[in-house]
Amino acid sequence: MAVREKSMSSPSGYSRLQIILHWTIAALILVQLTINSDMQQAFAQRLTGDTLPENAGATFHAAIGIAVLFLATLRLGIRHAHGVPLPPKANHRLLNLLGHATHLLLYGFLFFMPISGALAWFGGIETAGVLHELGRFILIPAILLHIGGAIVEELVLNNRVIRRMIRAKSP
Repeated sequence: MAVREKSMSSPSGYSRLQIILHWTIAALILVQLTINSDMQQAFAQRLTGDTLPENAGATFHAAIGIAVLFLATLRLGIRHAHGVPLPPKANHRLLNLLGHATHLLLYGFLFFMPISGALAWFGGIETAGVLHELGRFILIPAILLHIGGAIVEELVLNNRVIRRMIRAKSP
């Protein structure tokens, strides 16, 4: 059986839905990273009590986490069905490898953070809460690397990677 070449199955750009999901998830994660003190306080209370504390900020944080998990699952399914553009051919192989590794790390955290947070909050599992908190120390640099890499590719290497995540390509 012949293996199909990547270039034949890779679209030239992202679909409108892929772009919407990318920016929606990015915005939700930004919210999660900037307003999580209510959840931290409520989780400390959760560990000392048998019931979930009533805290609107914690409920909001949990709801956004569940939304991120749902949207990430949808995004991964669409990525599998639609494909993604190949990395720029002009890039050095190591640059494309770094970009791929960063994307894998980010996708992993799109699932790890909501799942560990849910296990901590709904299951009262302290270890999951600790791992969830520590995950921020990996997630934030990965996000900054992703943003920095996109800016360098767009402005320095002129690869138009940001433009392709803003403008949808027709199938």
